[in-house]
Amino acid sequence: MEFLCKIGTAAGRVLNQTEEALSEAELRQRLQAAGYYVFSIEPKELLRARLRGMRRRRIRPDDFLVFNQQFLTLSKSGLPLQKSLDMLARQTRSEELRVALEDIRERVRAGDLLSEAFEEIGQFPKIYSASLRAGERSGNLDRVLGQYITYQKATRSFRKKFLSALIYPAFLLVFLSGLIAFVITFIVPRFALLYSDLGVELPALTRFVIEFSLGVKRLGPVILAAIVGAALLLRAAWSSPATRLGWDRVKLRLPVVGKLLLKFSVAEFARTLATLLQGGIPIVSALETARDSVSSPLLARAIGQAQAEVTTGRSLSASLKGTGFFPEVALDMLEVGETTGALPSMLEGLAEFFEEDVNIDLATLVALVDPLMIASIAVVVAFILIAFYLPLFSMAAQVH
Repeated sequence: MEFLCKIGTAAGRVLNQTEEALSEAELRQRLQAAGYYVFSIEPKELLRARLRGMRRRRIRPDDFLVFNQQFLTLSKSGLPLQKSLDMLARQTRSEELRVALEDIRERVRAGDLLSEAFEEIGQFPKIYSASLRAGERSGNLDRVLGQYITYQKATRSFRKKFLSALIYPAFLLVFLSGLIAFVITFIVPRFALLYSDLGVELPALTRFVIEFSLGVKRLGPVILAAIVGAALLLRAAWSSPATRLGWDRVKLRLPVVGKLLLKFSVAEFARTLATLLQGGIPIVSALETARDSVSSPLLARAIGQAQAEVTTGRSLSASLKGTGFFPEVALDMLEVGETTGALPSMLEGLAEFFEEDVNIDLATLVALVDPLMIASIAVVVAFILIAFYLPLFSMAAQVH
């Protein structure tokens, strides 16, 4: 076993060197017998693990999807697990994924199960580790991997559609904010200087715009500091589960967006639970993994409540109904799935139903928001033009 040693010589020099020994105690005794002063001795593997922990970053979903597709291909070809992990670690283009796979390979070589190795790394979704565990227990890892890849593709496609629909409204919002900031900090002060030099009597609207603009410009550093301070406070408060739960509750109560986010959350839960049940995971364990995998804290709490009731023997649909989170149509579909013994396929159908519903509602919402944003930009521009051309009109009237 290799150790990294920091030692001191009799001449007062400090050395860092690598030594081999059966144990730390044996190496310490050997170095002291040789006349060295031992500052520290640490196993090289421990240092490597710490370094990997420092370098550990989030693995991109696209890289993880490619990895799973390649892993499934190698697994179906009958290649041994160690060899498959070696090949996948060498050929991946993601540095974060490569480091994680090397760590997993070493853990598997040391005797850990594949699911245990992925779970201990902490960089992969819990649903993935649970799916692998089900595949290992059933002896059908290839089928479980195929189901997880289907789940990955479906959720990835749904999220990309959801986010891409928000890009144009977000761009318009940024443009409107930038336009207002440009007018306040650049255009208005120049018009104010012009009218000051001309010495004309300004209408009330023009005076209001100038005073507001100059006030914002004068207090700009204070406003900026307040925004930064508020952002830091929100970031600190976000670490509290109660804060995240409260914010989630507020979002779901919004007039139009709330229903959209609720459908998104239900679709995410149904897709996750369907994948876990199709992999052969028991309902209680599947609910626990789904609770840790969903993005909504309010939904996670509802799943936890339902899990406790399912443990006592109550049906899933009745348990979820008691949480008050799920829409009636979702509960009806779940009840039918339980009655017919086809709960996994019904959950998959429920996910597709709500995903399609979200896509339609989102397209309708964006179609309404875009004209409103464009109209807001037009109103801002028209307001500024009217405010600063009124004095010119009054001057022209005086000349005539």
